[in-house]
Amino acid sequence: MTPIPTVEVPLLGVRVSPLRRQELLGHIQEAVRGDQRLVIAGHNLHSVYLWHQLPEFRDFYTRSDAVIVDGMPVLALLRLTRTETARRWCTEHRLGSTDWVDGLAEVDAVTRVTTLGGTRESADAALRHFGSLSSAISWQAIPADPWSDTDLASVCERIRRHDPQVLLIGMGMPLQERLADQLARRLEVPVIATVGGALDQLGGVQSLAPRRLGAWGLEWLWRLGSDPRRLAGRYLLEPVKLAALLLRRTR
Repeated sequence: MTPIPTVEVPLLGVRVSPLRRQELLGHIQEAVRGDQRLVIAGHNLHSVYLWHQLPEFRDFYTRSDAVIVDGMPVLALLRLTRTETARRWCTEHRLGSTDWVDGLAEVDAVTRVTTLGGTRESADAALRHFGSLSSAISWQAIPADPWSDTDLASVCERIRRHDPQVLLIGMGMPLQERLADQLARRLEVPVIATVGGALDQLGGVQSLAPRRLGAWGLEWLWRLGSDPRRLAGRYLLEPVKLAALLLRRTR
């Protein structure tokens, strides 16, 4: 499989793979056709904070094959890189999970997809959404909220029976990354991607921000207004903690 280049984000210390939507889908196509392994993660300020705090989380990102830019602050800092390539990075390189997962219906090689995450209600809603995209793909949705580690063996067996080429894991960080690591070791799935709340959002269980807000760097404000109790700490307090953490590290 063609290696996916990475570049370090100034100030944050993490590495990402700046990819447009069609470029990422092209890598998925290549991995599925060649029966090769591709692990996809994404970096936003929340994941960067966890990356600096949790060694196992950091190790998962180090082993991931593609780490897309899942946040405008990350892209803005990335563009501080003083190279000719950096000048070509644009809002299309900010690639949230909801911006690309529907594109699996456009990938000819993909015929079986499994989603893991959400309540039974949200998993069923996601299944209806994905099923409306393409009848050429066999979609499987496995609920995982609430999650217990005792469920791992049965979930593995359900995934094996479906034999997907793509596994989308939509759970909170760092749980979804831990599960992606465990499932990658137990299963022969060519493409595994962590997609956060994308399954709930595309299924309509959570509010999905208008896509133009992502290009303007304002999707976080929409999500905060939609669920302030759950997200206030992440969007209002955690960036301050991250800034303090990075400042201490530079001293």
